[in-house]
Amino acid sequence: MAKQKKAHQQTKQTITSGPSTAQLNKKSNFNLEEKVCISLLLFLIILIYIIRSKFSLIPFERDEGIYSYFGKLILEGKIPYKDFFEIKFPGLFYFYGFMVYVFGATVEGMHTGFMYLNIATIIIIYNTSRLLFSPIAGIISATTFAFVSLTATLSGFTVQSEHGVAFFISLGVLFYALSKKYNKWYWYGLMGFAMGSSFMIKTNGVFLCLWGGLIIILDFLFTKPKNIKQSCLNLLAYVSGGVLIVLIFFFIMYTKGVFNEMIYYTVEIPKKYIGNVPFDIGYSYFKNARDSIVQNHKFFWVHSVLAIVLCLVKSVDYKLKFFGITLLAFSFLTIVPGFYFYGHYWIQAIPGVSIVAGLSYHSIISFLKKTFNNKYTGIKYIYISIFILLTYSHVSALKPYYFSPNYDLILRVVYGNNPFPEAMKIGNFINANAKPEDNLVLIGSEPQIYFYTNKKCPSPYAYFTALVNNTPEHKKMQREFVADVEKAKPKYLVYFNHPISLLVQPNTDKYIFDWAYKYFNDYYNVVGIADMIDGQPTKYLWREQVAGYKPVSQNVIYTFERKPEPAPTSALTPETNK
Repeated sequence: MAKQKKAHQQTKQTITSGPSTAQLNKKSNFNLEEKVCISLLLFLIILIYIIRSKFSLIPFERDEGIYSYFGKLILEGKIPYKDFFEIKFPGLFYFYGFMVYVFGATVEGMHTGFMYLNIATIIIIYNTSRLLFSPIAGIISATTFAFVSLTATLSGFTVQSEHGVAFFISLGVLFYALSKKYNKWYWYGLMGFAMGSSFMIKTNGVFLCLWGGLIIILDFLFTKPKNIKQSCLNLLAYVSGGVLIVLIFFFIMYTKGVFNEMIYYTVEIPKKYIGNVPFDIGYSYFKNARDSIVQNHKFFWVHSVLAIVLCLVKSVDYKLKFFGITLLAFSFLTIVPGFYFYGHYWIQAIPGVSIVAGLSYHSIISFLKKTFNNKYTGIKYIYISIFILLTYSHVSALKPYYFSPNYDLILRVVYGNNPFPEAMKIGNFINANAKPEDNLVLIGSEPQIYFYTNKKCPSPYAYFTALVNNTPEHKKMQREFVADVEKAKPKYLVYFNHPISLLVQPNTDKYIFDWAYKYFNDYYNVVGIADMIDGQPTKYLWREQVAGYKPVSQNVIYTFERKPEPAPTSALTPETNK
């Protein structure tokens, strides 16, 4: 009775006096951390908006140009693998079609769209890391993604397809985090759908699809007690979600009558690229890319990769250890295929690197809490303060790039002597002189000009490199291209006398160049020259300025305009009229 009376008195006291001071402090601290991190996230979003807005008119490189052009064609009802060709799955074309539809078929519109895509990814990564670790881990992950994804040498300022892949990978990991919180099978289904979407945009996304299945199996192995039925249901939901998005796109291609063509272009042709680069050369490519990408962002990369070592700390749960290590490993695999290690491939790895940055914070804080028995609860704020100071130092060091970008200089540093600035200026000239009904053909792999000018290539082979790529079909493609051009009689022709733009592979048929030399001389006049003089700004000459000019450089871009058609002659002579 005495115990019951005492318990009754304690209950009465709790009801009348409310929660204890310790409980209130705990709740207050939780709210404070959330509020601080939400405020920091909003500031980060505004800052990234300001920075990325500065790049809204930077010229495209060729991949950006062709994918944006394909997006326009999709909206016009054109059929992939029939009206245009590319060795990517159809998700790529419909993704760009969506971006063009929502944000407009302009350079500024596409950059604006990808800016919002990047901000959406930042928010997704924040919430993913917050759910898996803590709000402060979330802001660390979001900040890491925000600035590493802006790295110039990995094409962070571009509208490359890998930004779309990064978005869907991040979304997939968010759904995984939600599945861990709510333990509902449909979150796994959405996770599979998101990962499958990344695969449909770029085949490299398949590695994160595999990671998703692996992490579900690892969770089962490290969970006690084991629920075999629930784990099998989760894995089945994940696989079903991934297969569903693939089947949707395959069904669309089947209904359009191009399923076999899709398989040929996306499976058979890419096989010819595998093994072209020996391992030793590929490793040198990797080191060069790594050094240039990490160079100005060392703090972020070191902090993230540190998670591999920190995972050895006993205070970190085994599930999180395997989560972090496998996510980093499979993210790295997305940049490996072909051993090219192009800068923009690395964009696909950034979501994994960023989320693992949150794990680095979580591991350190867990270790310190265990070491000091939770005596120093404010250490997390010291940690985030140091992280913010180092981020500020990074932004200050790259202030010219972030806030006053020199487009031509950036494109030269990142892409070397590729004629990307020149392509935009030529596009501007054509826009200023062409009529809406005038058409255009390019001899060179700068399809971004089609997008700049809102002109369509009269041939399905808008990407010139397919004609000189030494595939078994390239001779046939060249002749089809020539027939299409001669039938269209384009008003303007642009010839890139530039080896990087022409991308002619060894043992390629030279038919198309022999034809071009004669056809251009017979039917066209030179109205523009872009002389890419080494070490100097490109020299542009238009119309009357062209006469008598002898290019200094071997890399010259010629713009041709079709000669006036001769007036029809009458069969009647003056004598006959009499």
